[in-house]
Amino acid sequence: MKKLIFVNIMIIAIILAGCMATRVGADLDAGTIGVDFKFQRENMCFGPSPQITLTNLPPATKGLKVSLRDLDHPGADHGGGDLKNFSSTIIGPGALKAYQGPCPVMTDHRRYHYVFKVEALDEAGRVIAFGQAMRECGWVDFQ
Repeated sequence: MKKLIFVNIMIIAIILAGCMATRVGADLDAGTIGVDFKFQRENMCFGPSPQITLTNLPPATKGLKVSLRDLDHPGADHGGGDLKNFSSTIIGPGALKAYQGPCPVMTDHRRYHYVFKVEALDEAGRVIAFGQAMRECGWVDFQ
């Protein structure tokens, strides 16, 4: 009976966790940008991009290049966007105009792996730092 209760508690904890945070790459280079985001139901399919919070942006940052990849479907292009004259630590909801959110089949209860990559660009448009973060996510997280 205790084992059954434990299993049920674990299942509930996983469901309540939503889209889980996982760092991509065990050791990113020192000085990389910290990237944090959370998918909400409205960020799925054709909704707006989620808010993305950044840390450790280099002072010389003049723009950002942001992309979203689906690790389970490498050919799927989820877009992102280029943000010029941008040096804030918050990319607001909907700021990525070329964004197309994750859109797994609603009856599919699997979780997929999505990575936002952010590159900091200097005045000449050269990449001076980058960061990335992954979330495991599926429709099951929003039911």
